[in-house]
Amino acid sequence: MKILIATENIVKVEACQAAFETYFENVKVEAVHVPSEVGEMPLNDEIGEGTKNRIKNLKKYAQENHLQVDYYVAVESGINNYFKSWMITSVAGIENDSGLASYSTSPSYPIPGEYVEEIIRDGLGVVMDRIFADDDSGHHKGGIGFLTHGKITRRSLIQESFMMALIRVINDNW
Repeated sequence: MKILIATENIVKVEACQAAFETYFENVKVEAVHVPSEVGEMPLNDEIGEGTKNRIKNLKKYAQENHLQVDYYVAVESGINNYFKSWMITSVAGIENDSGLASYSTSPSYPIPGEYVEEIIRDGLGVVMDRIFADDDSGHHKGGIGFLTHGKITRRSLIQESFMMALIRVINDNW
């Protein structure tokens, strides 16, 4: 099974690989950077739009390069405002060429209002790296790893969002 993922971030690639290997054998994930066509730190509905745009751009890439692909996947993280509280959420998407499209989210986690403008301006990774004195949290355990004292990692959070999106795949387009 060949999966094309819209990122070169190793944490996201590993999360995708692990999620698919939960249900399938012989999974090969190929990483390709394609644009999200949304801001660097997507807000609210832009998170899902970024995921959908990445998948659209993956399909275009595959067609232009004559690639045989079973599933196109992407995950976009951003900041949203639910219940008058700012949160970080990831949206994972899985599509194929037969009309299947499945999207899901990770669990969301709250961020203090005092960091919202800085996160929107500079990006979550930059702010988390500054707060937790890390040099690349986005490619390691992530901010969630720091906030949960290592109990939940960025990889596990993203893997969970892919697992939820796989529900339609493993249940015949449920």
